This record gives sequence, structure tokens and C-alpha cells, in this order.
Amino acid sequence: MKKIYFYMMLMLASLAVTMSSCGGWDSPYYVDDIVGNWVSYYGHDSYGEYDIMGRDVVSYTFYSNYTGRYTYYSYYGLSYVDFDWYTSGDRLIIHYYDGDSDYLYYGFDRNGDLLMATDSRFYHYTAYRPTGYYYDQAKPLPDDDKTALDKTVPLTSESRAIKARAQAADK
Repeated sequence: MKKIYFYMMLMLASLAVTMSSCGGWDSPYYVDDIVGNWVSYYGHDSYGEYDIMGRDVVSYTFYSNYTGRYTYYSYYGLSYVDFDWYTSGDRLIIHYYDGDSDYLYYGFDRNGDLLMATDSRFYHYTAYRPTGYYYDQAKPLPDDDKTALDKTVPLTSESRAIKARAQAADK
């Protein structure tokens, strides 16, 4: 009888571990989880899954004071655009200093990679692996006023990384 009880408890414990690891996304989302440097390495779009290599690699650095830097390769070499960011639930809103904006969905996969998608079902997404964490302020927010982040800018339906992929496919 003790053996049956022991095996039942072992089976229940293994079932609990199996059931708790089935979720693909971490929830709820925490702002501290996104703070750091993230480098793109694969994505998924209407053409299927693809690797991001060479000059197509982009980087996002999110600072804890809600500023950041988007780094990419351009015709002139390595370039960057600074931005302000904030989250609202599972939405990531980025206002670039060049006037562009991204309204993305974000989440984390089982490997701890940051996924940024244009749709809530993550059909079009880019995966970013962590490369460092930056909790120091890059610069202070203007007058510590959160309204500086609420700029009225045109809504874009695609992130910069997905736009670059689509432009490369058209060439």
C-alpha cells in the first residue's frame, strides 16, 4: 500500500511540473524584465521563420528611466536613434526621436528571449536575445513629467525590423 501511495504522489508531482511548464508566455509582464540590451537573431513573418544575420541585426537598449536606443546598420555604417518607451499591459509603445513610433505587443518565450510583434497573436514577430542589463539612467526625463511620452504621432503597423525585412525581400 505504501508503494502505491508513493507512486501516486510521484505521479502527481511530475504532473504538476509538466502542467506548469506548458505556457509559452510569461504573465504578468514586468517593466524590469524589458530593461537591458536586446539583439535580434530570428523572426517570423508572412514568409515564414528566418534568421537575422549580418547587417540586418538590430539592437534595442531599454533604460530604466523609460528612454532607450535603437541601433542598426545603415548606408553610413552603424547608426542609432534614441527613443522614449513605456508599457501598457502587453503593449510596448516606442516614440523615436526622429518622429516615428512603434505600437507593439511584447512577451517572453521559454528561453527568456524578448518577442516583439505587430499583432496580438504573434504571427509577425522578431525575437531578441539579452546581451546586457542597464539600470543606470541614460539621461533624465524632461522635468520628470510622464506627459513627455504622450506625443501624438502617426500610427505605424509594422516595426522597424519587419519593415527592413520586407524592403530587403522586395529588392
